[in-house]
Amino acid sequence: MIRTCCTTASSLLALALCPAPRAQGLTPEHVAKLQYVSDVIDAGNHGVLFTRIVPRLAKDGAGPARRHLYFLARSEMLRAPKLLLDHGRDFAVWGDKVTYIDRVVNGHDEVFAKPLAGGDPVRVTVTPHGVRSYRWSPDFKSIAFTQLDEPSEEQAKARGAGFTQRIHDEDFRHVSLWLWVHGTDRVTRLTRDTTVFDFVWANDNQRLAIAAAPRNLVDDSYMFKRLHVVDRTGRVTKLVDNPGKLGAIAWSPDNTAVAYLSAQDRRDPHAGMLYVVEVASQRVRALTPRLQGMVHEILWDRGLRIKALISIGVRKYLTQIHSLTGIRTNLLRLDGLDIDAFTWGRTWSNRGVTSNSENERGGYVIASTARHPDELFEVTGIGGGTAARITDSNPWLKDVKLGKQEIIRFRARDGVEIEGLLLHPVQYDAGKRFPMVIVAHGGPESHFTEGWNTSYAQWGQMLCARGYFAWYPNYRSSTGYGVEFAKSDHGDLMGGEFRDHLDAIRYFADRGMIDPKRVGIGGGSYGGYTAAWAATKETEHFAAAVSFVPFVDVRTKWLTTDIPWEFFLVHYQERHFHLQSGYLADRSPLTWAAQCKTPLLLLGGTADPRVHPSQPHMLYRAVKFTTTTPVRYVQYPGEGHGNRINTHRYDYAVRTLRWFDHYLDSDHSRTKQLPPHEIDVAPWFEIK
Repeated sequence: MIRTCCTTASSLLALALCPAPRAQGLTPEHVAKLQYVSDVIDAGNHGVLFTRIVPRLAKDGAGPARRHLYFLARSEMLRAPKLLLDHGRDFAVWGDKVTYIDRVVNGHDEVFAKPLAGGDPVRVTVTPHGVRSYRWSPDFKSIAFTQLDEPSEEQAKARGAGFTQRIHDEDFRHVSLWLWVHGTDRVTRLTRDTTVFDFVWANDNQRLAIAAAPRNLVDDSYMFKRLHVVDRTGRVTKLVDNPGKLGAIAWSPDNTAVAYLSAQDRRDPHAGMLYVVEVASQRVRALTPRLQGMVHEILWDRGLRIKALISIGVRKYLTQIHSLTGIRTNLLRLDGLDIDAFTWGRTWSNRGVTSNSENERGGYVIASTARHPDELFEVTGIGGGTAARITDSNPWLKDVKLGKQEIIRFRARDGVEIEGLLLHPVQYDAGKRFPMVIVAHGGPESHFTEGWNTSYAQWGQMLCARGYFAWYPNYRSSTGYGVEFAKSDHGDLMGGEFRDHLDAIRYFADRGMIDPKRVGIGGGSYGGYTAAWAATKETEHFAAAVSFVPFVDVRTKWLTTDIPWEFFLVHYQERHFHLQSGYLADRSPLTWAAQCKTPLLLLGGTADPRVHPSQPHMLYRAVKFTTTTPVRYVQYPGEGHGNRINTHRYDYAVRTLRWFDHYLDSDHSRTKQLPPHEIDVAPWFEIK
């Protein structure tokens, strides 16, 4: 049962100290210390390298998580991996060494190398202004790297004198591509007056495919990257004028073609379709035009084979795609294994792939399951291969009770099939009705997959431990189901997509699983918008809502975000707000604030460039001054579009779970006074 604390005015102190409902599984303290594997690099005969994300705990002070690099020698595959580095970024294999970016004395970043067998690192590059990102050439004799252009002498002098004004969209500096040659320390500039966001070497060591945009702005990184080729002399040629968003890039082994992920058109919300362009003729082939899913990552193997990581709904597949016909063959699909990254029988160095390997032994994948976050697996066999888990980042997790996770599909009222993941209460009893929280994903150009689904901001198993169902829906406008499905919200914000949430409530209630009077909803970004809409326009259906970094006025969101073109082209359907102001106002939670009867918790960072802090603030003021409904607004200093700092993440998890406990109790009360504005932080200091 879900318990609540007393709420009388005379008992505020007792309420602040009153214990939360006793968790029968995963707690916020567990989640705060979860570690997971995030990158893998095949070091060939030497072994394998991987990085592990390690959160800071109370003893480490406030701050973001750390990234640790581990090495597992091939001769010691059954032994514990060795910690090689506890700092650095952009790791790559260079012979018997690992290279990485680190800070030097004069304040800028350079490439360093450390022997895999251990020993002191040595500096590799010497550049005028530092290295932002880098890729080794396939012959490992050169490094292509980017760096932020230096200000002019006049600009630097003005800044030093205190002229630190900012001119929106104009005073950016480009990120340029440079070339460093090993043994000579010669540095050559390859691009000017354009920003390079990504780059991949051709296998001839003479050219690179680059994703370049006219400006160094977040919006340009979303919507205006175009695929170019640049050679060692700095000659740049546009390869294809891809529409809209651009994703991963891979050269063919013979250097005659480039595979890339792109949007199907500029209104497509995701770069999830696979294309190949012939370099000489610039002719483009679409390899996945009817894919009812999306492609995440690609690696061009020998000959005509492209290995790709693909989502079809909640499931991911490691596949092989023929570069001429588009025919797909599944290489690895194990039930319950959610693959997030892979390398296959070769060194995958910063997404620059050596192409002439004859090794078909298999490879490595990073994957999670419903029982654990991302870990490293070794794949053996070709076609229908098997995966053996190598790492165990959270051995204590095996002793924690977790709720059952299952895939659910049902028909919405108009016949569209909706898929999602249902996480059961740990103490589930089929004869009882339980409260439920809908966890709405952001984007909406994203989707849930069947692996691990619990974090500080997606409560999952923490809800299950407290006696809730957690429903993770891939509502219409989610990715993973084809372009048409992903565009379902276009011109109909909070229309069919939100009815999918209401139909899910009805589906589970009709089956006697949930109490429809005890349904909560929460999410961040677009998921926060969804929760704000639930609390206002659809308030009768929801007993509690948590809205994180939400936009609440669709008109002014466009005017205050750092991605106005993405919003205009994709979500505004290329119509200016003044031409559809009535529709946009109608689909804004702020318009319906005065009818809010759902206790609403709003949260966000003070430095959010994506959703301006004024957005949740406006809804807070509107609900507070026009209703008697419980409402609270929590700000996290310095945080952007999501929390990076460990203490802020913990506060968010504890605070939001308490909100659901408080208002989804069995008395169905929406009018209880607010829980205390402080949380009990004592458990934070006990996390080991």
